[in-house]
Amino acid sequence: MLLPTQKATREQTKDNSASTADILTKAGYIHQSSAGIYTLMPMAQRVIAKIEAIVDEEMQRVGGQKMTLPNLLPPENWKKSGHWDSVGEELFSLKDRKKSTLILGPTHEEEITATVKHMVHSYRRYPLRLYQTARKFRDEARPRAGLLRGREFIMKDLYSFDVSEQSAMDTFYTMEAAYRRCFDRIGVPYAVAEADSGSIGGSMSKEFHFVNSAGEDTLLECKACGYTANEERACSKVSAEGEVDIYHGNVLSENGTVVRQCKAVIPRSCQPNVIKIKQVWPVAAKEKLEFALHATLAGNETENLLESIGYKQDAHSCLLIDTSISSQMANAVKNSVAAEALYLGDWRLAKAGDHCVECQHGVLEAQRAIEVAHIFYLGDKYSKPLDLCVRYQDQNKFVQMGCYGIGISRILQAAAECSNADGRGLRWPLSIAPYLATIVPLYKTDRVSELYDKLLNVKVNGKQVFAGNIAVEDRDYLSAGFRLYDAQLLGFPVTVVLGKKFKQTSEVEVQLRVPLLEAPQQIAGVRVEGDGYEYRAFVHVDKLSEFLACALKGQFKEVP
Repeated sequence: MLLPTQKATREQTKDNSASTADILTKAGYIHQSSAGIYTLMPMAQRVIAKIEAIVDEEMQRVGGQKMTLPNLLPPENWKKSGHWDSVGEELFSLKDRKKSTLILGPTHEEEITATVKHMVHSYRRYPLRLYQTARKFRDEARPRAGLLRGREFIMKDLYSFDVSEQSAMDTFYTMEAAYRRCFDRIGVPYAVAEADSGSIGGSMSKEFHFVNSAGEDTLLECKACGYTANEERACSKVSAEGEVDIYHGNVLSENGTVVRQCKAVIPRSCQPNVIKIKQVWPVAAKEKLEFALHATLAGNETENLLESIGYKQDAHSCLLIDTSISSQMANAVKNSVAAEALYLGDWRLAKAGDHCVECQHGVLEAQRAIEVAHIFYLGDKYSKPLDLCVRYQDQNKFVQMGCYGIGISRILQAAAECSNADGRGLRWPLSIAPYLATIVPLYKTDRVSELYDKLLNVKVNGKQVFAGNIAVEDRDYLSAGFRLYDAQLLGFPVTVVLGKKFKQTSEVEVQLRVPLLEAPQQIAGVRVEGDGYEYRAFVHVDKLSEFLACALKGQFKEVP
């Protein structure tokens, strides 16, 4: 096997400074080709294959049909849907020899919609759930963090088509349950959060995250009731008493010219939530909405209120009033502003310490997280501009859609990020580890096949869990220390070392690097020592199968 592992530098070993992308590179999982573009080496490919297998099983359990869509796409349907403008500079485009424009697909809503429109003409052929696992492309301005923010990535995307809104919503919740099963089986602790739909669009979406301090997203969670949302989408409850802040907003064109203005009235010490505001007051892809504090007023002020706010009504302006301010002030504004220019809603950025909007008594707590999946209810966001409709109940209706993405290559690094706490190497969840076990003989012996058979005989929940999942360390040209270091670095859950004790008493050293394993002091009557991340025991070869079966009991997620 091509396994180009590297030793950590003395500095990295001392202060655990290596990033997870560095660890994956040193362990021979990935190789950087250029900025944001990586080669997946054989060990990484085994992890990817296991993730894909779990996802395939769960997608097909809910009626998903696998297909392959082209990566080179014409832009015409993207322009019809408005996606061409909303994606902006992140879209890779090129010219062919005929000078026709093509794009490298970052997502495939338009292509799959056009395909279904061409092939499906009766409501009897709905619902449809079509998916692919493919490479996607995004021209990141600053590629970083290895596979987490790359310009080329592997993604599973499923697209659903239903004849009614109710059927589409049923599909959304069916897919959410399927995604939960996927992540239950993968085995990394995760959170599901309400989210903004971004450039994909649609009226509802949820994100799946691995909770980790290295994540770029902030989730706000109420421990009392379980409400969880991305910071940019979260709602909270704040006191209506006290002062309010007036924010002045400018919509700036690409060259910095002010094209529209607005005012936002929100509780004191809160910040305007630009993403929420854009949902009711859209801003073009190349425009930018910026806010600056304009004034602070008493919460009960009503006289000459518009003058105090600084709002001048015209065709290009609007006034946003947060629903948490006093009803007295809100009513004074409502009576003075045209209905089409006034927006009442939650326009502030929720933060840790705010009261939960769902249960009223809980308090929101913040945690960093890595997004690994996103599901969207799209409605007719794409079917309407691309004219995908169906005759149903004596009416022509636009087909209701949803899209459901999982970042396959992103999961690889995110799972590694969540399993590298001790700095000595990776610690893969059992379901996606490249190999479940490795045998490391420190001297020449003809008993390796005996140990291999012992591992094959290990049964957990009636299954031979190590079948096809055993790597034998046969690189005898490397030192014993390097081979043992490699076993830790690569993150094998089980390492069986054939050392001096094996030669003398037929005892092997078993090293366990299993996430969430709470090892007792003894397993199957064998003394176990560990530090919470790695456990070690000397086990007689005749007890090896029993020892591992007991150690791994409950670690494999059953398919429900």
